[in-house]
Amino acid sequence: MVQALLGFVVVAIFFWWTMHFLLAGRVPWRRLIRPALVTALLWAVLALFSSAYFSSVVIDDTRTYGTIGVVFTFLTWFILIGSVIVLGAALGTVWQQHKGASDRGSG
Repeated sequence: MVQALLGFVVVAIFFWWTMHFLLAGRVPWRRLIRPALVTALLWAVLALFSSAYFSSVVIDDTRTYGTIGVVFTFLTWFILIGSVIVLGAALGTVWQQHKGASDRGSG
């Protein structure tokens, strides 16, 4: 449990820094917290899904299709990684904007 929590924190910090770096510091650190947290959460879900699903799929595809089956399985995994990164950033930004709008509306 502690290892999973520590892993989540490390991944969240990594995505937080990466977003800040890729945006060349134009977006304040504070506005990137929610996108980083959502991306880290989706990353953890992908890790659980991958360990349960892709291990057996790689073995089955190797037996059924040979090397090309493994290539297609990895391509699927890479597409999921890209989807997690894009969706995490997008959903986190929506959450950030919604939170900002509700803060302005209540004040």
